Amino acid sequence: MKKILILLTVILCFSFSITAYAQEEPETAPETVTEEVTTTQDASQPRLMVSSYAFGADSLSPDTENELKVVIKNYSNSKAVSNIKLSVLDESGDIKAKGTGTQYVDRIYAGSTYTWKIPLSVSKIAQTGEHKLTVSMEYEDKYYAAYSASDTLSVNVKQTVDMDYNTLELPVKVTQGDTVTVSPNVINTGKSAIRNCKVTFDIDGIESGGALFVGEIPAGESKNASANLRVGTDVLGEVKGTATIVYEDEFGESYKKAADISTLIEEKVEIPEEEVQEEEKKNNLWWLFVIIGAAAGGALGFGIPTAIRAKKQREEDEMRL
Repeated sequence: MKKILILLTVILCFSFSITAYAQEEPETAPETVTEEVTTTQDASQPRLMVSSYAFGADSLSPDTENELKVVIKNYSNSKAVSNIKLSVLDESGDIKAKGTGTQYVDRIYAGSTYTWKIPLSVSKIAQTGEHKLTVSMEYEDKYYAAYSASDTLSVNVKQTVDMDYNTLELPVKVTQGDTVTVSPNVINTGKSAIRNCKVTFDIDGIESGGALFVGEIPAGESKNASANLRVGTDVLGEVKGTATIVYEDEFGESYKKAADISTLIEEKVEIPEEEVQEEEKKNNLWWLFVIIGAAAGGALGFGIPTAIRAKKQREEDEMRL
């Protein structure tokens, strides 16, 4: 009986050990997960573009220092660009960058900008108005792929605007109630056309009736116009005033130049009505005197040849006797 108990005890212990070992072992082996990592090259094209530009003034001129500021932006969100060459050119040749007109830039990072300051010179004979400047950009990305781009900038060139005049004056003396004519000659001495030129008068005792319109005058040319001014009856003696010439350039900017003018207004002498009527009578009889004179002249012209022929005839008759 004792042996049987010992055997049962050994069997129970062995069974317990097997059960415990079975619980520690997993039912299935864990799977091995391998993560595959791949690298893709960024093939996007980085864009260089002019984002803005500005001048020190609203236009370029041969008589001033001109500087153009061009802001160039890398619009790529991921790629820097490098080995950059910038250049600027005006096809007309009227605008030139001082020096070579080129600029080297080492790098512009993604989303960053570069400001290029370009000193410019303008020809003395440059055409007034709008010109087109081309800004060119050559560059590479980090994989050494080459790209190029260009933008066109509109710029204005303004030439000198100037004007002179002559014959803008009144007669030395005028009479009350008379109409006098003023004929100014306006000369465009600048290098740009002037437009909407007109002359206004402001003179004591003299009425102009409005502005005298001269119009457009090309560079280097002149234009004449005439204005009739009415002399008033309320002012006598020396009077002074101003004639003002107003004009615009090709961009609509206004200019003006004033001239001092003067004259002497004399009193109008009223002729008595009797003298006027007598003068009219004399003037109305002029035709009668012409007729009498013509008749007398005709009679005299007829009588003289007749007398000469009669005398010659008598002499011939005496010789025959």
